[in-house]
Amino acid sequence: MEKLLIISALIAGVFFLFKLLEMKYITKEWQPLKLVIRDSVYVFASGMLCLFLVLNMSGSINDFMNVMTNTKGGDLKATQIFTDEPGF
Repeated sequence: MEKLLIISALIAGVFFLFKLLEMKYITKEWQPLKLVIRDSVYVFASGMLCLFLVLNMSGSINDFMNVMTNTKGGDLKATQIFTDEPGF
């Protein structure tokens, strides 16, 4: 759960920084800080909800990153090898 909070906070922080840079250098028109913080909270909540849903559907963060990087690897702990005589 703390990984979700950290990732969501980083996403919201980057959004806040980009929003400030956009207001300073691109539009050169300052909005009230209250609106920028409100938008950052929306981004935080959206990121938190999306990450929570994705991780509950696919498992752990490693599974999520394997999908994102297109790594084909299995969970070696879950793989069972039978080396004995079959029981049937």
